Amino acid sequence: MTVSLKPTTDVVANYADNLCRWNRRSANHYEVWFLTLNQRASRRGFWFRYCIEAPVNAAPHVALWAAAFDRTNAEANLGIKQAYAVDQFAIEGHEAFRIRLSNGEFTSSRAAGKVEQGGRTIEWDLRFQPNERTYHHVTPMLVNLMRPSSFVCSPNLDTRFSGTIALDGREIVIDNEPGCQSHLWGRKHVDEWVWIHANGFEGHEGTVFEGLAARPRRVGKTLPPIQSLYLRHRGEEHRFTRLRLSEQWKCNLGMGYWSFTATSTRLHIEGIAQCRLRDMIQAEYRDPDGEALYCINSEVANLKIRLFRRVRGIRYRHVETINARATAHLEHAARLVDPDVRLAFDAI
Repeated sequence: MTVSLKPTTDVVANYADNLCRWNRRSANHYEVWFLTLNQRASRRGFWFRYCIEAPVNAAPHVALWAAAFDRTNAEANLGIKQAYAVDQFAIEGHEAFRIRLSNGEFTSSRAAGKVEQGGRTIEWDLRFQPNERTYHHVTPMLVNLMRPSSFVCSPNLDTRFSGTIALDGREIVIDNEPGCQSHLWGRKHVDEWVWIHANGFEGHEGTVFEGLAARPRRVGKTLPPIQSLYLRHRGEEHRFTRLRLSEQWKCNLGMGYWSFTATSTRLHIEGIAQCRLRDMIQAEYRDPDGEALYCINSEVANLKIRLFRRVRGIRYRHVETINARATAHLEHAARLVDPDVRLAFDAI
């Protein structure tokens, strides 16, 4: 996946994957553009969301969300949001992606905004390098098979951010720091998921990992997990996609913890993502039909992946271990609130 900066224009090859799917009239729709990033030296992480909510039985609205994580001082972790009437939302341009949400702006190469709540403020103005192609977590064949109610893609899976973030007026300078940007939309979230992202591996500037396991609902029943893993390392790309049994899902997953394995014709990987509960914050989402979902997130998790190369037949040999310490992004979501994690965001 090539990363390219085009500073003179917001027109990029994959701009269509960020275009708004909502027609500004229909109900039963949600849509989110989010970005996560780190400041490696200070062991900080950040999460910004630009949201559209079009409920079935209420007027549509939009919101800006912002969260800051500090691995060295979990008490400083902060999550706030601000909701607005839908007339504060605007789509600008035809050949380039640009949205405005009150005082927030999001384009193919810039993210800016300010959120104030309860006397606290988070303000950001960031530039990033747009990727030339989008990472799609699920193949078109699997989409046709599962007929999901929710869709996700990452137009900027591996990018670098520069600019400023201000926490209660205290400015933090971001200079070529790793992160990603994704786009979600649909009529209902999946019932449960776990997500891990890292592109701040120690000693491996071009390495990126993206993992997603989700349990969608179909005809009123929650299905077994679909697992999609992607690794780019030392110039090679590896994709692993499979259905997993529910028993395997539960054995390898806990709050703040996910262990996974995957095998291709060339590579076998064993990974562990983990963080402390105090490094996570919880957010309440609402589906357009009103059902609640609880998303628990950390942007300062650890990720360790052991790599094994095929040597002959079905034998693999361990060749390398890579680490992202306090720079991995780990997220769990389920239909029930977790009493052990602080609820920072109530539903809008």
